[in-house]
Amino acid sequence: MAIALLNRQAMASSNTVKVGVACPIPGERAAFLEWLTHAGYEPVPMITLETIARDLTTRPIEALIADVSLVKKDTLAQLVKVLGPNRPVILVGLPQDKIEDVPRDATWLPRPATRDTFLLSVALGLAEGRPARRSPRTMVPKLMSTVDGIMSKVVDVSQEGVRLEITGSAPSSLPPYFMLKVPSFGVATKVKRVWVAMPAQGSMWCGGILEKQSDKSVTIWKNFIANATHTGKIIHETSPGIGV
Repeated sequence: MAIALLNRQAMASSNTVKVGVACPIPGERAAFLEWLTHAGYEPVPMITLETIARDLTTRPIEALIADVSLVKKDTLAQLVKVLGPNRPVILVGLPQDKIEDVPRDATWLPRPATRDTFLLSVALGLAEGRPARRSPRTMVPKLMSTVDGIMSKVVDVSQEGVRLEITGSAPSSLPPYFMLKVPSFGVATKVKRVWVAMPAQGSMWCGGILEKQSDKSVTIWKNFIANATHTGKIIHETSPGIGV
């Protein structure tokens, strides 16, 4: 079953995380495209950022990696605004080229970039670009669950969402919507993928929000939260900018 999930990297592009790459250095651009592809992302090459607003319509992306030479200090804030809160921007450059007022929504990746630091920056950027939660997030004792039949663990829950840990999967191998089951609590609910990250080799973390549910499913989820978290604790109160 785990092999089947890994093979989903070859599915239609609508199920992959598209990452824009705007880098004028041929060798570096080639490396970035190769690293992204091997990690399961779908890289989208961009020559310049002059038409980024139009490109987001014709070639939608979920994150942008850009050479600092293409982003001026007085245009960085506008670029972040155009991308929106859920499309992180990662700027690549030498330490002395760093723009001092890099906004909270942007990440600085110094050269020389290694494969591990590059992919970690992408994963964390996507994770931190998630929308705000509306309710507290509560830790649970890593309950066994399944995601479309693949073994996973529930890390924490909220009234509208869940965070999961899945081993042996690449970020883009998880479809936009999946079925989450927690057999010991009778939970079987459809979840919309919001973000993915790979904090360690062979481990994927995923945050999702519950799809519209029946009254019965809502009751089951509420009972699940109430009964599964006795050994856990509230780790975050509602806070702007913190995702599900």
